[in-house]
Amino acid sequence: MKNNAIAFPLFGTAGGTFIPVFHFLYGEGPTRFAIMVLYLGLIGLDWIAGYRASKIDGSYASEYGINGAFPTAFLLLMPAVGHLIDGILGMPGIAFGFLTAAFALHIWKSMTANAIRAGWEKWVPEWAMSTVSDEVEHKLARARERIKRKTDMLNDEDKGA
Repeated sequence: MKNNAIAFPLFGTAGGTFIPVFHFLYGEGPTRFAIMVLYLGLIGLDWIAGYRASKIDGSYASEYGINGAFPTAFLLLMPAVGHLIDGILGMPGIAFGFLTAAFALHIWKSMTANAIRAGWEKWVPEWAMSTVSDEVEHKLARARERIKRKTDMLNDEDKGA
């Protein structure tokens, strides 16, 4: 009984805050909600695949992960910018749809490339692999650079000790 006394006001406050903020940023209706859930799902899958890939190839660094929060915030705000542009210009979701689809494509490419780097290519269709081959190469190059920096830092620490 005591848990419900705390949980109900807490969830009510969260819902009373989240829903109006969501509607302000992204618009109302089940379609907008579904689009943003899909968009958030892509971002989450990209983070999971990227984390796994970096652990496998040894390029994981908490600094890199923390810095990844800024581009994620940018990706989350771009559909909101589209919604606000639509509101200002009186358009029926054109800017929202364009920006959301454009950035979702970018996230999909990143997620697919990270899945390939993580060794999950057996679940990635051949057409998708060829579509993101340049993204895979860029991600591998960045991973090699992070590994080199980590190795150089460790070597510098060993020389100083």
